[in-house]
Amino acid sequence: MFGLGFGEIVIILVLALVLLGPQKLPEVAKQLGKGFRDFKRATDDLKGQFERELYADESKAHRPRIAPPTAAAPVAAAAPQPVPPASIDNVPGLDAALAEPASPVVASPAPAPAAVPEPAGPVPPA
Repeated sequence: MFGLGFGEIVIILVLALVLLGPQKLPEVAKQLGKGFRDFKRATDDLKGQFERELYADESKAHRPRIAPPTAAAPVAAAAPQPVPPASIDNVPGLDAALAEPASPVVASPAPAPAAVPEPAGPVPPA
């Protein structure tokens, strides 16, 4: 807060309490709060006015003029047509997909599982 550390803020508060007294300190704090609030409101209003003035010309220049819609009779939607069955005439590549393969592909036999080696030494009885 304004580059002040905790110790500096405590010293300022103690000095304000000593100089103003416990009766006057709440009133002064209230007036300071109102002053800061009014200052912030005035700066925000000024900033908003500047932004409105600066950006008003840009928004008018980039905004296209659109004519209001005219009243027109609603258009009825066409009834959905049934889907024709798939045939060679309306589906490209269907004849190739349905054709039987000329030579069947023979799968190679699966490799045999590897043998598990026996332990080298004597096996203890279980």
